[in-house]
Amino acid sequence: MTLTSQSIKSNTLSTQPTFRVSLLTLLIAGLSHQAYADSTNLESAQNSSDSASPVDAVIVTGNRGTTQRTVTKSLSPIDVITGKQLEAVGKVGLLEAIANYVPSFNLPDLSGGDKEAIVRTPTLRGLSAGQILVLVNGKRRHTSAVLGITGLNSGTAPADLDFIPTSLIERVEILRDGAAAQYGSDAIAGVINIILKQKTGGTATTTVGQDFDGQRDTVQQAINYGFEVGQGGILQLALETRYQDNTNQASPNTYKNLYFPSANGSPDPREPKTHQVTYLGYGLPQIKSTNLAYNFNLPINDQLNLYSFSTLGFRQGELTMNYRVPNGRNTITEGPHGYPDGYSPVWRIEERDFQTAIGLKGQWANWNWDLSSTLGESHADQSTRDNQNASFGPATQNEFDAGGWVSRQWVNNFDLSRALDWGLAKPTSLSIGLEHRYDSYETVAGEYASYADGGYIFPKGSPLAGQKPDAGSQVTAGITPTDAAKISRNNYAGYLELGLQPTSAWSINLAGRAEEYTRNVGSTVSGKLSTRYEFTPSFALRGTLSNGFRAPQLANEIYTTRSTAFTFINGVYQSYNYGVLPVNSAAAKALGATPLKPEHSNNYSLGLTWNPIRKLNISLDAFQIDIKDRISLSGTLRGAEVRQILEKQGVLAADGGQYFTNAVDTQTRGIDLVTDYKQDIGTWGSVNWTAAYNYGKTEITNVKDNPAILSNLGGGYQLIDRQARNLLTTAIPASKLILSADWAYQDWSFLLRLTRYDKYTFVYDPADPKKDSTFGAKWISDLEGSYRFNPKLTLALGAKNIFNIFPDKNGFVSASGFGQYGLYSPFGFNGGFYYGRLSYKF
Repeated sequence: MTLTSQSIKSNTLSTQPTFRVSLLTLLIAGLSHQAYADSTNLESAQNSSDSASPVDAVIVTGNRGTTQRTVTKSLSPIDVITGKQLEAVGKVGLLEAIANYVPSFNLPDLSGGDKEAIVRTPTLRGLSAGQILVLVNGKRRHTSAVLGITGLNSGTAPADLDFIPTSLIERVEILRDGAAAQYGSDAIAGVINIILKQKTGGTATTTVGQDFDGQRDTVQQAINYGFEVGQGGILQLALETRYQDNTNQASPNTYKNLYFPSANGSPDPREPKTHQVTYLGYGLPQIKSTNLAYNFNLPINDQLNLYSFSTLGFRQGELTMNYRVPNGRNTITEGPHGYPDGYSPVWRIEERDFQTAIGLKGQWANWNWDLSSTLGESHADQSTRDNQNASFGPATQNEFDAGGWVSRQWVNNFDLSRALDWGLAKPTSLSIGLEHRYDSYETVAGEYASYADGGYIFPKGSPLAGQKPDAGSQVTAGITPTDAAKISRNNYAGYLELGLQPTSAWSINLAGRAEEYTRNVGSTVSGKLSTRYEFTPSFALRGTLSNGFRAPQLANEIYTTRSTAFTFINGVYQSYNYGVLPVNSAAAKALGATPLKPEHSNNYSLGLTWNPIRKLNISLDAFQIDIKDRISLSGTLRGAEVRQILEKQGVLAADGGQYFTNAVDTQTRGIDLVTDYKQDIGTWGSVNWTAAYNYGKTEITNVKDNPAILSNLGGGYQLIDRQARNLLTTAIPASKLILSADWAYQDWSFLLRLTRYDKYTFVYDPADPKKDSTFGAKWISDLEGSYRFNPKLTLALGAKNIFNIFPDKNGFVSASGFGQYGLYSPFGFNGGFYYGRLSYKF
């Protein structure tokens, strides 16, 4: 639904840090001396805005209608991250910035996870990205076409925030509370609302950084500019480009042999040189991206406003995958496309993402109204290079188009709000609205050679004589025409919200929402009650009760992909294929799959806000989130019996399969503590001290009975195995603490941030608890210093993870050298990172 925007002065936002300087930035900076005197008054006003504490900002998220509230007066816990804070992060990207300031928001680095290493999937209060609703200027943001299937957030297609230029963002508001009754499905964990800039002037920024070990160079160029249009209108434009090198933290392989022995049985003479680092993708992917955006607002007259905003992004990510040994049955060593020394395939995803919104808002007979339409699309193509489909023998290609996915969303809103004088302490705020949403999802087939079985059998004289390679390209076999599909769904919703103030100390908010889905999802009614009572002007209690509803994402129904994993087969470490099966496919049903149902949730929270002294703000909130029929990805069902079933259903060369299921109920409990204190230290300036802490624990309260089909197969097959349970419960840190001090002194500023991540556990092998790894708690320290040469030009130098901390080196290491730090880490695998940032305001 739509939020009523307030006119708020914002921080002047650069983007991220700088060592090298673009020609554009240098050219603009060269004009700074002449422009100094003209800009002094304007810059003084902007600095005043920048220095304001986020807790004093008027918020719009979770607060429909006519009543204005600040963070401390909010009935639900809300975080506000300003433009200045977004700037002082070091690493590029909006997701990284949010993770640095909000302890309940986690953004783990995933290594070797294919698509999920590029399309980042965060968690909020321990819940997945699919349970977080993202808004831009109060309008629903579409989700990515890429569905996570590896590790954390399995089964989630997130809204990809990294396609929004940070240079266009005024602030980010994060509602840490269930809000399905206010904003609709997906808002079980909370809401992220990104408010775009509406002001004149702009910023050019160059950011350059590098890991301490020299592996990764990161460069970002950003420019934004706002100018007046017509009478009182504003058009803000932004362009942002990024480049990130890949990294690798693999250890030497432990293969017994990579080559076949000579005819007399002696080892191949190349063998002694092969025990080295052969896995080339245990780290971050290489990423290139370009984002463009605008935000437009034009008063047509005193009663009518035209507005529009749009984002357009392009991204290419590449990740090198597991080394294919030359003596493996999926390696062709001869012919024009053979690799006599084995090969490391490169997996690539290319994305196009856009969102466009247009609307009119105005006033009529004491009503504020807002009519809008928003269209979004995410298109992702996957391909591989330096690769083979060994089933074609020496005729194999080395590059493959493996197909892709397309997600589209069209949302139309009409919202009304007004104040009503019911004789209470303050006028009652009434908001009502209607919404129509159309979603579609499509899986697109790859080229023939990416999925086909070429029929090749190793000939006589070969050490593999008579054996047959797996069909399809390695890393990921292409999507077949049989699996290609397109589905769509409509959603119709209406809501009503009342903001009551019975007394000057007591506030109540009531929200109700009714929704009707097509495609057999059905209807639902959600409600929310929020209240806040001020015992004194400095102390208040607040609490909420709400229920929520999340329909299965369309991707959960038809998403399909084939992946390659590794294990020892007949004593040789080599690959096997498994697939994510569309839940309604014959193959999935043959393994016990049933149609997906919506998730239902109940949210409870109780908290307090306290201002014991001037400029000190404390909030403490406890929460519980119960989810019934939670949608998750099953464990990997792998074995001879499963392979036979899949082959019978026409799924070739697959040793295992997974599908989405409603097999578990969960309960998440925790607390959020946030403190903020701005200390005036006289001639030495001021220091803003913050401390923020989150603790959350998720437990599985119920697991549905194992499907009879699986139980009857024998072999101990479990739909929700130990690994699937681990990913829902103990795979992310139970707590996260952020301590920071931001010191401003004349033209200098310094930021020190300490973040503690609690321990976490990963289950590598559901059948072997001895391979489980627990990674200990770690402190990560970040430091940045900046100097303002004049009101326009600022240089910042900083470092993240200044003590070069890595996760514990106790992961289960595969024969390929993958895994010494685990599959994912809440703070990364690459140690320290230093950076510089040069910003020019104009």
